[in-house]
Amino acid sequence: MSPANALRDALPPPGSPRFWRALDELAADPAGRGLLAAAWPSLAELEPALDRRGFLRLLGASLAFAGLAACSGPPPEHIVPQVGRNGRTVPHSARYATALATGDDVVGVVVTLRDGRPVKVDGNPRHPAALGGSDACMQAAVLDLWDPARSDALRRDGTPSSWAAFESEAAALRRQLGERGEGLRILSGTVVSPTLARQRDALLARYPAARWHVHDPARGRPADVWPDLSKARTIVTLDADPLGGFPGHVRHARDFAAMRGDMNAMPRLYAIEPSPSLTGRNADHAWPVAAGALPAIAAGLAAALGVHADVPNLDALARERIAMIADDLRTNAGASLVLAGPSQPPAVHDLVRAMNAVLGNEGTTVRNAPGHDTARPFGELLEDMRAGHVGTLVLLETNPVYTAPGFADAMRTVPRTVHLGRYRDETAEAAQWHLPALHPFETWSDLRTPDGVASIVQPVLAPLADARSAHDVLDLLTGAMTDDPVKRVRTTWPELDDDAWTTALRDGVVSRTPDAAGAAMAASGAEPGRDFLAAVAAPTGADALELVFRPDEYLWDGRHAGNAWLQELPRPVTSLTWGNAAWISPALAGQRHLRDGDMVRLAVGERHVEAPVLVVPGQADNSITVTFGYGRRCGIADGLGYDAYALRESDDTWHVPGVELTPLNRRATLACTQTHHDMGRRDIVRAGTPEHPPQGGGKTPVSLYPEAPAGEYRWGMSIDLNACIGCNACTIACQAENNIPVVGKDEVARGRRMHWIRVDRYHEGTATEPRTYHQPVPCMHCEHAPCEVVCPVEATVHDSEGLNLQVYNRCVGTRFCSNNCPYKVRRFNFLQYADLASESLKAMRNPEVTVRYRGVMEKCTYCVQRIERAHIDADREGRRIHTDEVTTACQDACPTRAIVFGDLGDTASEVAVAHRSPRRYVLLEELNTRPRTAYLGALRNPNPAWRDA
Repeated sequence: MSPANALRDALPPPGSPRFWRALDELAADPAGRGLLAAAWPSLAELEPALDRRGFLRLLGASLAFAGLAACSGPPPEHIVPQVGRNGRTVPHSARYATALATGDDVVGVVVTLRDGRPVKVDGNPRHPAALGGSDACMQAAVLDLWDPARSDALRRDGTPSSWAAFESEAAALRRQLGERGEGLRILSGTVVSPTLARQRDALLARYPAARWHVHDPARGRPADVWPDLSKARTIVTLDADPLGGFPGHVRHARDFAAMRGDMNAMPRLYAIEPSPSLTGRNADHAWPVAAGALPAIAAGLAAALGVHADVPNLDALARERIAMIADDLRTNAGASLVLAGPSQPPAVHDLVRAMNAVLGNEGTTVRNAPGHDTARPFGELLEDMRAGHVGTLVLLETNPVYTAPGFADAMRTVPRTVHLGRYRDETAEAAQWHLPALHPFETWSDLRTPDGVASIVQPVLAPLADARSAHDVLDLLTGAMTDDPVKRVRTTWPELDDDAWTTALRDGVVSRTPDAAGAAMAASGAEPGRDFLAAVAAPTGADALELVFRPDEYLWDGRHAGNAWLQELPRPVTSLTWGNAAWISPALAGQRHLRDGDMVRLAVGERHVEAPVLVVPGQADNSITVTFGYGRRCGIADGLGYDAYALRESDDTWHVPGVELTPLNRRATLACTQTHHDMGRRDIVRAGTPEHPPQGGGKTPVSLYPEAPAGEYRWGMSIDLNACIGCNACTIACQAENNIPVVGKDEVARGRRMHWIRVDRYHEGTATEPRTYHQPVPCMHCEHAPCEVVCPVEATVHDSEGLNLQVYNRCVGTRFCSNNCPYKVRRFNFLQYADLASESLKAMRNPEVTVRYRGVMEKCTYCVQRIERAHIDADREGRRIHTDEVTTACQDACPTRAIVFGDLGDTASEVAVAHRSPRRYVLLEELNTRPRTAYLGALRNPNPAWRDA
C-alpha cells in the first residue's frame, strides 16, 4: 500500500468520536508525521527547519486533500494525444488513441478527456478495424471505467488486505514452486496481447511443469479466416454474424454498407441460421434452419458447388434453395464469400474453406487469419483440480465460477487460489485472494486484432483504485518485477525507435497491414466423411426440440453485466432489456400455446432452468435459443434473468438435441421496447430494390403560416436506412454525450426509457421468414414543430438556425409537447433517475450538458453543445463554420456512416448532398411539420426465384 493510501486509511472515519479539525493536528501525531514524511519525502526533508504551521503552509491544503482523497490525474508516464478535428481541439480537452478488447474482438478507440477526465469513447479513424466507427460496448467502456461498483481493495478470505501482503505471499510462492513450478495453473481468457503472450512464454519457461489454460465460454471456434465484405457480391453465412459478434464486425459493417450503397453492384446476402442475428436481420434472404441440420445444408451446398462430398437427404424446398444459392455463388465466383460461424463444428469450416477455394475467393474476399496461440483445454484443468494436482490457481480476469458449472466445487480442492478482476464477482468471492484489476484506460499494454493489426494500449489517467494489471501479477509470479510499465511493453516491440513509438501512440496503430501469415490461404484437404454426413442427417423426429446457446449481444459472456447502459440498451434482435428470455418461433408458440413472458422449464438430462419465453420472428421452428450473461449472483445484475450456463455441458457445446420444454402456468415481466413509441401503421419505412428503388417525398406542402426568417446556418440530418444495420451504437453514444440516465427495468416496462434516439424495427412478410428494416428516430427538428405551439411556458422554442431547443429552466412538466409530438421522440423525467451522489459518476459526465432533475422534458438537440463550440471557434477566428466541421455523437459512433449532419445551406456538405437524393423522404410528410431530419429509403436485393416457405 502506498504511503498516501496508508495516511488516508489512518484518518478517522466519518462520525468517529476521535475528532480532528485541521491537518496540522494530524501532523502533530508522531504516527501521522511518519506517514506524511513517507508520502511527501521532498517536503519532509524541510520539516525539521520548520515549525508545524510553516510545514503545513508549504505543503498546502489543496495538495494534501488531493492526495488524501485519492483523486486521479494524468498517468506519470509520457502519453501522446491526437490533435482534434481539423487541427483544432477544445480548451481543456484532449484525445488519446488506445485499444479495447470487447467480446471476441479488438478495436482501436479514441478517448476524449475533459479537464483530465475521460468522458467519451469513439472509434479510431486511423485504425483499420474501426475506421472511426464503434459499437455499443466501445461506447459503454467509459461507464466501466467510472463504475462505483468496481473493486478497489485486495481481499484475503473476504477480509481487506494489502498489496504488500500479497507481494510477500508471491515471494513465498516463488520459493515453493522452485525450478519446476509443479501444481501451478494459470487460467485466462484468450490472449490477444503480445506483451501478455511474451510474459506467458517466460513464465512457462521459468516453470516447465506449470500449465496455462484458456477459458472463453462465449467465443467458440477461433476465426481462422478473415473475410473482406468490401469485395463480395454474393455472401452466404452459415450461422455466422459478421455484422454483429464476429471478430472485426465494426469494419465488416462499414464495408458491407459501402457495397450496399452501390445500386449497380449491390451484394446479395443469404443468412442461414437457427436464431436471428444482426446479420440475418439485414439479409436479403434469412433462412431459419435448425442448428442440427445446418451441417447437412453446408454439405448440400458444397456438393452443389462441385466439392467432393456426399449429398445428404434434404427436402425439396431445401434442395431448391441450395441450387439457387449455388448459382448465385458461381455467377460471382472470385467475388463471393461463404462464411461459417464459431459455433459450427470443424467439418463445416473445412467444407467452407473448400467451397471458397473452388469459387476462387482466396486472397480476394477471404484470406487466412494469423495463427492462434495454443493453450491447454479448460476441461483438462477441471480434471487436474478434481484429482488434486493443482496447488496454486491464478485466474486472470475470468469468472469460471459463474460460466462453468461445477468449477466452484473443483476450486475448493485447490489450496491457494488468486483471482484478478475489476469486480468482486462470483469467482472473486470463492477465491482465497482477490486482487482488483486496472481498467484498460489505466494501464500500459498492447493488443492485436485477429487479422494481425497491433496497437499500443496507453493509459489516459492514473489509476482510480489501488489496482494492478495482469502484467503486474505475472511479474510477481516470475520475480521479474518492474517499476517501469512502459519499458515492459516496449520490450515487446524492439523495432520501434522513439519516433516510431511516438507515432504508434498518436495514431493508435503499430502496423497498418496485417501479418504476413494472413496473406495467403492455406490449402485444406480435410473432407467430412460418410460417418459425419450420416450423423448430421440422422432424423430426430418432426417434433423434437433442440437447444441453441448464444452470447448476449452486449453482455457477451456476462463480463458487462454490471454496465447499466448495456443492460438498458434494447437488443438488436429482440428489443429486450434488463434480462434474457428463451427464444421460440411463432410456430412453436402456437403449438404449445405460449406467449411472451410465459414461464417454462427447460431440461437437458439432469440440468434444468426456469425461463420466460419470447416469441421471435425468424427463429427456426423447433429451436429454442438461450443467451449467456444473466442469472448473475452479484452486482446490479443480481436476480436478472436466468443462467443459461446451467444447461451447458462444456465450452464447446453450442446446441443440444432433445431438450424438454414444460409450461409452468405463471408469467414474468419482460422489459421489451419493440412496441414503445408507436407512430401508427403509416408510411414510416420505405423500401425497394435496385430495380425498383423507393420513391422519395413530394413537394413540401403549402403552409398558411409565414416562413421563419432564415439564419446563418440551416442545420439538418439525413439517415440512410439502406446503411443502418440496427446495432444501437448511436443510442448509447447519445447517452454518453448527453448524460442521459438509466431508469431501470420497471420504468422501461412502463415505457419510460430516456434514450433520445431510438432504433425502431419493422418486419415485412411472414413471421417465419421476415425481412427486417431498422430506423433510428431522433428529434425531427420540425420547422413547424407541433410541440412548440402547445407549451404554456415556452420551454420548447425554435432558433434561427432551425434547432428545436428545450429550455430546462422553464419546463414545468405539463407534457403537452410530448402529447402533441407525432414522432414520439420527447422524454419526460418522471423520477430522479440520475445518480447525483456517486462521486465517480460526476467525473464521467460531459460538463457541457446539464444533468437534468426530475419533472422536465428532454429530447435530442442535434448535440447543440457541439454546434456552439464550433460557433465559438469560428467567431474567434473570424470565419464561417467549415463544411462538415460539426458532427453529432450518433454520427461519430455509427459504424456504417448511415447518419450525416451539417448545414443544409452549404450545398457541398454531406447532408445537403443526401437531401438531394431521389430516395429522400421525411416522416409523416402529410402533417406538414417540415422536419429537418430526413431519411433515405432502404434497399434489398432479393433473388427473384426465391420462394418463401
